[in-house]
Amino acid sequence: MSKLSSILRAIHPKYWLYDFVKFTWIPAFHILQPPKILFCNAEKKMPRIQGRAIIVSNHTWWMDPVTLILTFWRRRLYALAAVEVLGPGRLARWIRKRMLFVDVDRSKLDIRSFNNCVDLLRSEKCLLVFPEGRFVFDDEIQPFKGGTALMALQTGAPIYPVYIHGYYRFFHPVYMAVGEPIDVRSMIQGAPDSEKIQKLNDLMRDRVQSLRVQLEATLPESERQALLDFKAAKRAALAKNAEERARAWKEAQQKRNL
Repeated sequence: MSKLSSILRAIHPKYWLYDFVKFTWIPAFHILQPPKILFCNAEKKMPRIQGRAIIVSNHTWWMDPVTLILTFWRRRLYALAAVEVLGPGRLARWIRKRMLFVDVDRSKLDIRSFNNCVDLLRSEKCLLVFPEGRFVFDDEIQPFKGGTALMALQTGAPIYPVYIHGYYRFFHPVYMAVGEPIDVRSMIQGAPDSEKIQKLNDLMRDRVQSLRVQLEATLPESERQALLDFKAAKRAALAKNAEERARAWKEAQQKRNL
């Protein structure tokens, strides 16, 4: 009953679509892909995130933001998303805005998006970021982009690292690990320079990598192998698509030269 009252108190008319989708999907989420969370923090339980904060995670599939939004349901998460998500149409833009997506143009250095994120954090909002910047089908976590570290250093927002074992199947648990928050306040003396950004970037990536090691140590070999097979299949599909695009471009060039 206390959880239901918490949900009802959290609903706000301004966020009606986001709240409706989130609270109607939570039961389905626990049935179709019940979360199995390894808590690697001091409390050994889900952190109560208050005020400005940044949640960072690895990124292997489009379900990752959905999983995190439904896991950290007590907070509304503003998630960074590429502009091409849902497409460029007016309806798509309306949905992205109501679902608290922060549009990012990956074709350029998007200062406007960065400033929007900083403003959200200064307004005590919670931001969801995948610092690798894309789906990663490699077997290792890729270097993090510098924007997340710079946001944290400019706003003092604590960073909550998460690792998702991103192999999704219906009626099968989704495994994840939640770590100890990173307090950046000791790093924000003076202006945030490239050295501080790189130091915080490395720390975030190390924390996520550590969560991966701790989580995988608890998983059966079949789970680890399933994720490796999934990533290998995706890499093969991407390579095939790249070959087809290159062939099409070459044929178009040959026709143009005729």
